[in-house]
Amino acid sequence: MHGILSSGIVIALENFMLNSVSRTFRTALLLSLLPLSVAAKGDGCASSSQSDAPDVQGEWNVTYDDALDVTIRIGGEVYDQQLGSAGGVINVTHNGQLLSFDLDCARPEVVCPSEAWPASIKIEQRNVQFEHRMIATLPQQSCSGELVTPSADDCGEGSYNPDCALVCDGAVTVDERETFGVIGESGESFRLYLGAGIATNGVNCALLGISLADATLENEGDPGSEEWRSIGMSAGLVTVGYAGACLWAGDPDMDQELEALVLGASVEFRTGFTGERAN
Repeated sequence: MHGILSSGIVIALENFMLNSVSRTFRTALLLSLLPLSVAAKGDGCASSSQSDAPDVQGEWNVTYDDALDVTIRIGGEVYDQQLGSAGGVINVTHNGQLLSFDLDCARPEVVCPSEAWPASIKIEQRNVQFEHRMIATLPQQSCSGELVTPSADDCGEGSYNPDCALVCDGAVTVDERETFGVIGESGESFRLYLGAGIATNGVNCALLGISLADATLENEGDPGSEEWRSIGMSAGLVTVGYAGACLWAGDPDMDQELEALVLGASVEFRTGFTGERAN
């Protein structure tokens, strides 16, 4: 699924930034990510519901839009662009500085929207007591470095790490793993959580907490009956987010001003999708 690293991404930047990230830079990153964490809302509250949910189990085929909407946040400014479905390079000029970010789906540690929610998926509902819980096997990240407890200044409400998840202080890898999702209380929508439950250190490519797949469920049969099942997904949206330094595609010999801009940036990619039951 993933290939070799793109020559446009300077891997040596990780060690450089890890050794030079100051409190000021970390604060800038937190502020840039605040709109993302605040905006993330959904069906998670139904995870403990014991009410009936439609049957979503089985194989599903997913069709994506042919474009990616991109939102870059830097120092309180927001830049919106669009890419083809395969990703690519985004250039923005911020305060006179040209910044380039590259969503390269060939990078092994990067999960693009169409990989995070693949074109063919299998969904399970394993717990008959909690029918709103769904599981799908998807590419998911894990930390091959050290997991570090974040300081109180770097996590909590209003930050990019609101749940104070352990921070991956090293490289991120991607493997196929079971991923948890929730069907809404009404049975008319679902949300699937694409992140790995770890937080970025501001440089590596751990998915931000806003990384989600949402869709409306098209159902048949009466709610609560044995025939109540989902046969389609509509108005779907896959969102993946990264710290700006993960996708930086510019000069590694940057000055401190440019470094601060990159560390303070966040990049969000979104693409729409529909789905239909394959069996």
